[in-house]
Amino acid sequence: MRIACIQMRPTFKDKMGNLRKMAYLAKQAAEGGAQLCLFPETVTTGYSFMSDAEAREFAEPIHPDTLTFKSMRVLAETFRVYIAWGMVELDAGSGDLFNSQVLVSPDGTWVSYRKINRFGNDYLWARPGRGNPPIMKAFFELPNGGGLIEKKIGLLVCRDVRDKKDDNWSSFYEKGDADICLLSAAWGDGGFPSVTWMDFVENNKVTLAVSNVWGQEENNDFGEGGSCIIEPPDKIHCEGLVWNADCIVYADLEG
Repeated sequence: MRIACIQMRPTFKDKMGNLRKMAYLAKQAAEGGAQLCLFPETVTTGYSFMSDAEAREFAEPIHPDTLTFKSMRVLAETFRVYIAWGMVELDAGSGDLFNSQVLVSPDGTWVSYRKINRFGNDYLWARPGRGNPPIMKAFFELPNGGGLIEKKIGLLVCRDVRDKKDDNWSSFYEKGDADICLLSAAWGDGGFPSVTWMDFVENNKVTLAVSNVWGQEENNDFGEGGSCIIEPPDKIHCEGLVWNADCIVYADLEG
């Protein structure tokens, strides 16, 4: 199966422009053979909101009838790919905002996750999530009529790759929980690949796909980017990575 990690610089507060760019890049990834596409953290709006009120203007519930969800669902159905992305979520019940991630399948089923370990601007607008990442059972077609293969797909948002909240909540994942974890990130400058990513792969014996933001945004400098797919114990795929640019990083995983 082929994974595509889409590195992208969202335009801050330009949701429609970002959705158009996402559609173009998802189409390009699918035409490149990807069966699973991953976008970065808060890719639909950007990250650097300075208040709840500022972020709220661009927030949406995660629901099949909302703009962003419908856009991603159509892409997933049209190109027969699983698509994961980060967004500003409005909880329709409580009215709280969350830094969230969504994974939708080609048949329209979906799961979502709320970032738990907040960082930087998160504290200005987002509430912390309170539940372990979900797992979606996904089915991918093998080449040459080889049938279907099942994979357990887990979600993560940026700093949650630390795989813990505190000493009492010490692990979001255990070995065997997932085959592939999707990390939507706005990681910033640092060593590539991050030691934190490598530790997560080693500790959980899981493939980690990392889709990163790049460039300057308001008060945040996300650096040159850096997206990859890491197979255990330490096989790193970064084919297609371009620093300081939107790009698609592919990996072909063994069944």
